[in-house]
Amino acid sequence: MIKPVSGVDFKADKQTRNKTGSYSDPLMHWPLRGAAFSNEIGEALRPVIGGAATLTWIPALLYIGADVYDKYKNDKTEYSPDSRRCLKQAIFQGLASILLPVFAVHLGQDIFSLGGRFTKDKISFNTKEQISKLAEQFIANGKMRAFDGRDTECVTEFVSQTVDNLDYKNTKGIKGTVKKIFGFDNSEKVKNYAENTISDLIELRKNLLNPTDEIRTTKPFADYVKALNAGQTENVAVKTALSKFQVRKMLKGKVIKTIGGFIALGSLIKPIDHFVENVLIGKYVEAGLKTYDATFKSNKSNKSNQLNTNS
Repeated sequence: MIKPVSGVDFKADKQTRNKTGSYSDPLMHWPLRGAAFSNEIGEALRPVIGGAATLTWIPALLYIGADVYDKYKNDKTEYSPDSRRCLKQAIFQGLASILLPVFAVHLGQDIFSLGGRFTKDKISFNTKEQISKLAEQFIANGKMRAFDGRDTECVTEFVSQTVDNLDYKNTKGIKGTVKKIFGFDNSEKVKNYAENTISDLIELRKNLLNPTDEIRTTKPFADYVKALNAGQTENVAVKTALSKFQVRKMLKGKVIKTIGGFIALGSLIKPIDHFVENVLIGKYVEAGLKTYDATFKSNKSNKSNQLNTNS
């Protein structure tokens, strides 16, 4: 145990003791403590930053690993390896820093996604994003070029693909229920939005290939010219411009979902910590470990008695 000595300044002692002299865990001090929440922040931002959010898990996992190892190795300031203490901390971090906060973030995003049903299209932002991704795939697969000059057939094909991909009616279980609440919108409204989406893209494609002075001042045309200057063929440059148009179109909904994720995280992080530490760990995990210890000691005692009897 590290003890303060009069007239001597111990750096380790400053890191592990607060003003009252009681133990203060260095891993719980900011800004180091903030590393534990980097993954939740990343998940809240995922609608906007996409796959880059995965990188924010690295600081969180490193922090959690360090914390679990520290609790295994040390009992506060005393070196005292203990697998039980390690197990409890691993369960706490797994639930309070990973599973439940991430669930809260995605729940907040899904709830705020429903705000899209109050827009003129009357469907959730989640559904709009799914249709947008289908449109991007449609573009990337060269479907729009394949249907060049056959606008009605192009619209029919895309709407058909959209309906097939967004059919949640036959999905069962908890996952199906969640999808029906947060993702399943009125089929006619979905069809209308899909039809409007592909119709806008068809019109934009025509304008890019045969631009007017007005079109030349737009962002999609600037993207098209930039892609051409980068060495892309006309067909690929059109695909690039159309895809970027879809990404920008979805930005507002993604920002709203991100706000929902942050609100949910800020509202629930403390209740989650309290629930995990005082209910799950305090009542159930502790009780389970005590039961295990009692059973282990009983079995060990019985084996010892049997050996004594046999001898």
